[in-house]
Amino acid sequence: MRPLSPQFRSFPWAISTAEAARIAGIEPRDVLRFDGNTMPGPPASAKPETIAAALGSIQSYAHGGHPELLRAIADYAGVGPEHVVLGAGADDLIMLCGRSFAGPGDRVAIADEPTYLSYRIAVWVAGAEVSDESPVLTFCCRPHNPTGALVDLPAARPLVVDEAYFEFCRDSAASLIDDGVIVIRTFSKAFGLASARIGYALAARETAAELNARQSPAPVSTLAVSLALGGLESPPDVGPTLEERERLAARLRELGLEPLPSVTNFLFVPLDEAPRVEQALLRRGLLVRGYDNGIRITVRDARDDDRLVDELAAIRAGRAG
Repeated sequence: MRPLSPQFRSFPWAISTAEAARIAGIEPRDVLRFDGNTMPGPPASAKPETIAAALGSIQSYAHGGHPELLRAIADYAGVGPEHVVLGAGADDLIMLCGRSFAGPGDRVAIADEPTYLSYRIAVWVAGAEVSDESPVLTFCCRPHNPTGALVDLPAARPLVVDEAYFEFCRDSAASLIDDGVIVIRTFSKAFGLASARIGYALAARETAAELNARQSPAPVSTLAVSLALGGLESPPDVGPTLEERERLAARLRELGLEPLPSVTNFLFVPLDEAPRVEQALLRRGLLVRGYDNGIRITVRDARDDDRLVDELAAIRAGRAG
């Protein structure tokens, strides 16, 4: 087996809800996850009848692919179906771009690091190295994870722009796909289909054709396709999430904290003792995404968010176990 880069590290998955419950001494249903940047509940379209037809032919392959989903995505994104590439979530498409553009001896740039680790993993698995020197490809997370900022687009080409949080800000690089830009989006975030594992890329016609040629056979399941089609029939209203984000930010500021401005469904809160706070919250059954210099908090609903703020206040007052 070809050795990986000495810098390689695998994706740092969070602990399971069951393990978090064990640590906190509570039932799994009482654990609150603020660490995944997903919606607090499933979409209205996620119901048995949405996938009933797909279940009825689950023994068969999707011969001919999924033209109905390609057309629905194209209409939603304002492009033609020939510009769409399907994938099992954004991560699958990030990996596809990495192996399509880069190989051993190549360099790939990643803008605005630290950011989403999957870009580095895609580079390392392709046998390339991360470097700003003469890159064959550049990755950019926009809006940015973990800060939530709408960062500037790099001038580099070819450029992969990860727009996982597009629906929360509606600012897109899709108009640049004929200028060497590939846009990656997902149904995991605003559409509430994280476990379905489905996403798409938008690219110039020739680039999309090359990516599709390099994609795995049948990369998405018929169940995921049915759920995505259901979501596109009634795209999510993120207004309540944006309003709650601002309310949560105000409550955090009442504690003397300074969450960074965000255009997403999460807030990054700089903290001097972030690892300690993360562990203290975990012992109380609340999971956030911890970094050396802060914590990232997914916006849920007012009840859950107020619980988090109250626990943070208790921790900062020195009452954490």
